[in-house]
Amino acid sequence: MQADTLTFEQLCELFNYTPKNRPLSTDEVAEFLGVRRNTLEQHRLNGTGPRYFQPKGTRKVWYLERDMLLWLLSGARTSTSQQPGDALCI
Repeated sequence: MQADTLTFEQLCELFNYTPKNRPLSTDEVAEFLGVRRNTLEQHRLNGTGPRYFQPKGTRKVWYLERDMLLWLLSGARTSTSQQPGDALCI
């Protein structure tokens, strides 16, 4: 099964994630991923993190749960010699 064909429910089950069914803040995503807020902010700066939304005229950043889980899945590997994303068949 390809990563892009997984349903949101399957992604939640894969990562043992209980959905909140709303956009998540930077702090919430960082907590779930087990990283510091600064790490997530650096991913945003470098364009390497999950897709995010920042409404015009605000400094607030929001993430969709599915985007967070898909980004986490994008790092799946079966060997240390693989590049991230090479092992997305589940």
